[in-house]
Amino acid sequence: MFSSFALHRERDGDRIRVTRLYKQYQRQLHRLAARLLGPGPKAEDAVHDTFIKFLQHYDQLCSRSDDQLERWLMVVVRNTALDTLRKEGRETELETQSWEPATPPDQGEFEALVTLIRTMPEDYRRVLELRFVGEWSLGDIARELGLTEGAVKSRIFRGRKLLIDALRREGYLDGRSCV
Repeated sequence: MFSSFALHRERDGDRIRVTRLYKQYQRQLHRLAARLLGPGPKAEDAVHDTFIKFLQHYDQLCSRSDDQLERWLMVVVRNTALDTLRKEGRETELETQSWEPATPPDQGEFEALVTLIRTMPEDYRRVLELRFVGEWSLGDIARELGLTEGAVKSRIFRGRKLLIDALRREGYLDGRSCV
C-alpha cells in the first residue's frame, strides 16, 4: 500500500515521511484495533483502512506535527474498529461512553494543557502517552522502553502526580480531585 503511494508522490520528503509514520505507528494502531476487535484479520483491516484514510487526506494532514498525526491516526483506527462492531451488531462499552466533554474546551486551554504535558520529564511523559493515549499494556510499555513492569507502574504513578500538581498550579483543577 505505502510503496505504491510513495512511488506516486512528487516530493521525496513525502515518501520518506509516510513510510516512517507507517513503521512508527502501525504496531500501536494494531494493538488498539485488536483490543476492540480481537486479534486477527479484522484488526488488521482496521489498521489498513486507517492508513488508506490517511493517504486520502495526506495533503490536508501533511502540515501537522507527528504528535498531531499520531492522535489523528488513533482516533481514526478507534472509530473504524467501532464501525466494524456496529456493522456486526456487536455492542461495546466504548460505544456508550461519552468521548466529548460536557462543554467544549477553550482552544487556548487545550493548547496550554498540551504544552504542559510536553514539558514533563521525558521518562514520565513517554510512559503516560503510551499508557493513556496509546492504551498500551504495562508489559508492552516495559518491553518497548526496556524497563520492568514495576518501573513502569512507578513512572505512571509519579507522572500522573506531576501532571495533577502542574494542573493545580495552572488553575485547571481548583482543588478538585482527578482520576
